[in-house]
Amino acid sequence: MESIWTKIKEELKKTIKDEREYNLWISPIKFIGTDENELYLKIPDSNFFSFIEGKYIDLINSLLIRFDPNLKIRFIYPEAKKGKRKKIFSTKYPNINENYTFDNFIPGEGSKFAFAVAYSVAKGESNYNPVYIYGDVGLGKTHLLTAIANYILKNDKTKNVMFKSSKDFMDEMVYHLQNKKYAEFKNKYKNADILIIDDIQLMSTWEATKKELFFIFNELYEANKQIIISSDCPPKDLKKLEERLRSRFEWGIIAQIEPPDLENRIAILMEKAREKNIPITKDIAEYIASKIKRNVRTLEGALSRIGAIASIRGVPITIGLVREEIKDYIDENKEEVTPERIKNFIAEKYGVKVNELSSKNNSPRVSFPRQIAMYLLKVIINMPLNKIGREFGNKHHSTVLHSINKIQSRIESDSAFEKEIESYIRRFKDF
Repeated sequence: MESIWTKIKEELKKTIKDEREYNLWISPIKFIGTDENELYLKIPDSNFFSFIEGKYIDLINSLLIRFDPNLKIRFIYPEAKKGKRKKIFSTKYPNINENYTFDNFIPGEGSKFAFAVAYSVAKGESNYNPVYIYGDVGLGKTHLLTAIANYILKNDKTKNVMFKSSKDFMDEMVYHLQNKKYAEFKNKYKNADILIIDDIQLMSTWEATKKELFFIFNELYEANKQIIISSDCPPKDLKKLEERLRSRFEWGIIAQIEPPDLENRIAILMEKAREKNIPITKDIAEYIASKIKRNVRTLEGALSRIGAIASIRGVPITIGLVREEIKDYIDENKEEVTPERIKNFIAEKYGVKVNELSSKNNSPRVSFPRQIAMYLLKVIINMPLNKIGREFGNKHHSTVLHSINKIQSRIESDSAFEKEIESYIRRFKDF
């Protein structure tokens, strides 16, 4: 069995071009033995596994299938206190990941509605059917769909819950057709109480697949069975699927998941850090959240990498470590620091509109973030006072100076506020 892991490592070395990456993440994985059809691999800790799971597990699994499709890999690691080995993951994924629940989904402004719809459907408190949840990659669609399945399975064991990705559905259909078991395939889906299909946009253009999905949808819908679907776009944009199927997806309720704002990203990071036992401060969470804005999956991947690196090196998690290790995740690494970027950041941070910062509104809700923005323009970009004034609705340079002095005075008298402003400055000066 060790020879199979050796072969997998050889293939991984060809695929992972960066020798440093290979030495950091693959070399520490050690073969330690077999048990029936399971191959056991030792890794440093759970944080290391979190990163492997996020970045390399699909590649490892595909190589495993190539060399021995009947073999399972199990990763184990020493428990921190007792030194005992603990199984943590099999590469044979179950259809439903029990770790995805409503309890550990952190809804923000952009996902509150989708969360409410999903939770209501899971509890059986609504008549929404079908439920169609869409949003960009990595925003939590699969998490919500899986949370629905987990909630129902836990609270109503009489329900036949069927959770499938589009690829699972297509592969299963092809298998039954090739083995002349098509009736078995149809009956299996006909008996579902809850049908959940993830990433419907990946459904093949193969006519037989679309036709069968159409008939399954109609049969379950007419039998008042619950149908839940996710996609990366609204139904009208599913160009691969025919109109009669797209229109049926619009019969129920459509809920969009939008990217998380800064505060939501921070909350997600803090919760994930707690789950993974990665010791980070709120300042560090804010730093990461300000740099990585694409999606939740990227945030979690960066966090897992940081936790694993710190664990391997035996060092604390500092801004310096974080800055070095999230370079590959940052989507704005070379972006110039401009007044617009600073104003947009402060507006998002304090929940005001960017144009309000340049308005005549002098209420504390607006004037305080405006003063901070002026201060940052001076400290970070070293803009002249008159130019700063023009950035904020042609404010007089004396007004700008007063604002800067006011923020400076508070920094000198309030240590918590000083740390907050320092964290803002680091975000932009690290570029």
